[in-house]
Amino acid sequence: MALAALIAAVREAEDGNGLVGTLPVAGRTLIERQARLAARVGAEHVVLLVERLPAGLTGAIDRLRRDGIAIDVARSAGDAADRFHPDERVLIFADGAVAGAGAIERLTAGSAPALLTMGEGAPPGPFERIDAATRWAGLSLVSGDMLRKTVAMLGDWDLHSTLLRRAVGASARRVDVADGAGLAEAFPAMLVRSKAGARAATEASFAVDRSGEGWPSRLLYAPAARLLVGLVIDRNLESRWLRWAGIAAALLAVPAMLKGWLLAALVLLVAGALLDATGRLLAALRLSPATPDDRLALARAGAMALGLFAFAWHRMEGGATSLVVGIATIAVMLAMARERWVLRRVSRLSAPMWVADADALALLFLPFALVQQTQPGLIALGLYAAASFSVVQHRLVGWARSIG
Repeated sequence: MALAALIAAVREAEDGNGLVGTLPVAGRTLIERQARLAARVGAEHVVLLVERLPAGLTGAIDRLRRDGIAIDVARSAGDAADRFHPDERVLIFADGAVAGAGAIERLTAGSAPALLTMGEGAPPGPFERIDAATRWAGLSLVSGDMLRKTVAMLGDWDLHSTLLRRAVGASARRVDVADGAGLAEAFPAMLVRSKAGARAATEASFAVDRSGEGWPSRLLYAPAARLLVGLVIDRNLESRWLRWAGIAAALLAVPAMLKGWLLAALVLLVAGALLDATGRLLAALRLSPATPDDRLALARAGAMALGLFAFAWHRMEGGATSLVVGIATIAVMLAMARERWVLRRVSRLSAPMWVADADALALLFLPFALVQQTQPGLIALGLYAAASFSVVQHRLVGWARSIG
């Protein structure tokens, strides 16, 4: 059955900072995070239940629609219920409720009704109790029919509490947030009620999965990016602007490489990598798309490959060896990029962290540039690329044999 989502935004923050739904999480409204979580698990449309529409929510709705998320605004519970087909499954977010994407995926993987729950060992919070040992984590999955019938009988009762009681009475499936322990689920279930709670949700969102990234990103650029993101996260700064700046820095390095200004070019490449890492982290915090093989990453890698070719061409004065090695390295990296893409798509495996990428090649070349041994440096890059390609190919062949 199709999946939709209903997000409530009627509660006032306990510290007088407006609606709970407008509190900032990772530089965006809490409602925007809830809607992106719903879209990430397959919700085809989102209905926002809100009695008034502050300016902050208008901007959030515009951003969501710009990213292709269908969102409607309802001013009452009855109006909201009418937006859903009786046969649809509806993911319900209580006011201020957030959880990790993995927990929500488990909740929506089965039939309705279902409840996201917490045991007694879970962190404290204003979670509604279901029984002596279980609390409701603020998210539920119901049918459109159950939602409509509940709204029809509401009267003065609270929608979410009434839905919760009806779901419990219908022996709803229970999905404990702890079921995902050890499955890279780092974001806890939370009920945000104040600006302090929104800050806690922002801090929790920094637990980003970095599997599939290379050693420069994980060991060097990611820690630096976290510091930089802390300075810009609450500003009206789009993550893609930072990534475009990273591409621009890589493109500026090309003429510097062609002129032989190697250290200046490498500084530009490192700065570009840091800008890109900061942009990717900001996108991850805000649940925007930022996959390892997206077009922005490919554009920056392409600019870096062009820079390597330009420097190899500059080195032609001493013979053709540098140009041959440079072209061969670029060819191997292109072939490996395709193999890594196939590995991720068909087997959901990633290459080892030490396998070469464009940033790894730039950092490896830096010490050779400092001692002015650029031809041995180019050969080292070629050997590193070839060894990495061999490992990725071996892993892909091993996977193919395992299913044969």
